Amino acid sequence: MRGFQTNAFDPQTLVVLEAAFDEAWLTLKSIGNTSIKPDELARSLLRLAMEGERDPVRLHDGALRGLIPATAWREAS
Repeated sequence: MRGFQTNAFDPQTLVVLEAAFDEAWLTLKSIGNTSIKPDELARSLLRLAMEGERDPVRLHDGALRGLIPATAWREAS
């Protein structure tokens, strides 16, 4: 993906991204989704972070919204 090499995230943002990834990955597993790969989820999260998002809940929700219909994971939580 173009542009990632020119962007750096501060340590606090990396912690937030890691937490959002972990939560989103657990959400995917809890609904039985096996088609979305970890790198797809990571790219979705990074896109949002590159746009300036730093809230872990919005990162989680936005990444999943970009990958699967919201009804699939909202109903599972």
